[in-house]
Amino acid sequence: MKKPLFTFFAMLLITAAASAQTGRGQKYLGGSLYVNYNEAGTSSVTNFSSGFTQYSNYHILNLNLAPELGFFLSDKWTIGISPSYSRVSGTESSQYVSVSNSGPASYLYTRTYHSDFIGLAVDFRYYIKLSEKFAVYPQFGIGTVHNLNSFSNGALSVGGGPNAVFFPTQKLGISMGFGNINYSYGYQSKGSSFNVGLNNNFTFGVNYYWGGK
Repeated sequence: MKKPLFTFFAMLLITAAASAQTGRGQKYLGGSLYVNYNEAGTSSVTNFSSGFTQYSNYHILNLNLAPELGFFLSDKWTIGISPSYSRVSGTESSQYVSVSNSGPASYLYTRTYHSDFIGLAVDFRYYIKLSEKFAVYPQFGIGTVHNLNSFSNGALSVGGGPNAVFFPTQKLGISMGFGNINYSYGYQSKGSSFNVGLNNNFTFGVNYYWGGK
């Protein structure tokens, strides 16, 4: 094997075997991106004596972007700040079809819609290293989100859940989370809700770690 090729593989093995870069003074950058587009959407029909109306909601886009910057306060504790933006958009239609000569004429009403939301969250993690390549951490925090079309329409949420992270290299962490405990309070409705689940809210993310003591 030629020396440059051997050196490359040796460096690759050393990098993969290095311990994860987690500790006081270090930082991480991660976040999440979610995009879902449903072209067909949903449809329902309501019948009347003179005809029926078909309601449709299609070309539905759900987009959520939430980057996160975190800092290690100690070898185990971190604090993270995460702004977020999301959009829900689509097309609604209502088509009435008359089946009676004495009934009203048929019509079709169509409109496009969108709602944009911004948010900000602060969360804490507590890392428990099980090996040099694997760790678990509970994450909990507080966040607020607002509808940009009506800023007073928003919610405050507090909650968290269990997570696990695998470090394929010293600076790269692949995290997975499942389940959560969440309390939410609506600013406009003044209502609140509390949810607990262990088999929902599955998340997947990639974090980049850098810095040092």
